[in-house]
Amino acid sequence: MSFTDLHSHILPGLDDGAANEAEFLSMARVALEGGTTVMVATPHWDLEEKPAPWEHVPPIVEQYRKKLEFVGLGLELLPGAEIRLNAGLYRLTGEETAVRRLTLAGNGRYILVDLPLMDLPVGMEETIFRIQLCGCTPILAHPERNRRLADDPALLRELADRGVELQVNSGSLTGAYGRVARRLSAALLREGLARLVASDAHRPEERHPDLSGAWKRAGELLGVKAADLLLKENPRAVLAGEDLSALPTGDVSRRRSRRR
Repeated sequence: MSFTDLHSHILPGLDDGAANEAEFLSMARVALEGGTTVMVATPHWDLEEKPAPWEHVPPIVEQYRKKLEFVGLGLELLPGAEIRLNAGLYRLTGEETAVRRLTLAGNGRYILVDLPLMDLPVGMEETIFRIQLCGCTPILAHPERNRRLADDPALLRELADRGVELQVNSGSLTGAYGRVARRLSAALLREGLARLVASDAHRPEERHPDLSGAWKRAGELLGVKAADLLLKENPRAVLAGEDLSALPTGDVSRRRSRRR
């Protein structure tokens, strides 16, 4: 199926993802069996604690890319990071070059950011605006899992209208995170607000990197063309530093267009 997974915790020992090399290889096999051919390794990074994330990740990715090649697993591994949206990131936005180094695959365009699960950080909107002033586009990871946004989805519409891309977790679509996340993730797709789906994989089994179930669910909700956009075409556009395509509009009475 040739999916591109923009969000994973496959690198061992950097965060709460893969625990060791064996688990890394198991995750790679699960990803490939589910149709993923390109995966971005995005370890959690909190700039309040780790001030220079990008310089550490590419050499580790290259090390594990060679391990994949050695054992004959044809998964393309690329460097990235999932940056906590907090005061540390706000301060870094004063250095455009430093912000661009945080982008997925180092392409200078898209930066993956995440929020606490329960609330929204002070200064969130200003930090996002400053990222955009640096010429980068924020991708907000799994907004459907944030309690505050789930209680007030209008905030998600405002973020999308301001040019923030929304990335839904595959597990949210398939029900792994409960009914609220499943319902909100489906709504974000139906309204055309979320234009990316990724695994956010942490383990080979629970929170796994198999995207085939999410592709099937997206197809049930919106059709195969939209599912391909969410898991194939738009993720590839991210890595190429290109604009994303809008989802097929379908029933326009149930969708809203995103302002550029």
